[in-house]
Amino acid sequence: MSSFCLTIIIPAYNEAESIGGIVSNIRFRHPDAEILVIDDGSTDNTSAVALQASATVQRHPYNMGNGAAVKSGIRKAHGEILVLMDADGQHDPGDIEKLLTEFSGYDMVVGARTGNNHATLFRAVGNRLCN
Repeated sequence: MSSFCLTIIIPAYNEAESIGGIVSNIRFRHPDAEILVIDDGSTDNTSAVALQASATVQRHPYNMGNGAAVKSGIRKAHGEILVLMDADGQHDPGDIEKLLTEFSGYDMVVGARTGNNHATLFRAVGNRLCN
């Protein structure tokens, strides 16, 4: 049996500026969680910063895309509950607890963004058009 109940998977590509704060925030809120950063071929210090902040890092040799990073994280995870987060700060680590409280009785819980998210206006318009 795994010693981890919760694994947080964070695909990252050139996120050295934000990944340390995100990992530290998660570690503060969930000290026993397994935090996996999947460095998807970054050319900056993403891996080093994530390691310094106490994450476990798996590094892709080149950029393979977010989907491949998510799959790598899921394969490597030891937890019974998996949480996927973005590395750029658009997901609040404080919301993990909200997801966990909704988890009982379900196999999967998906968080939905509201109008108060970190998406840029350009991205919000693009998403709206695609939807």
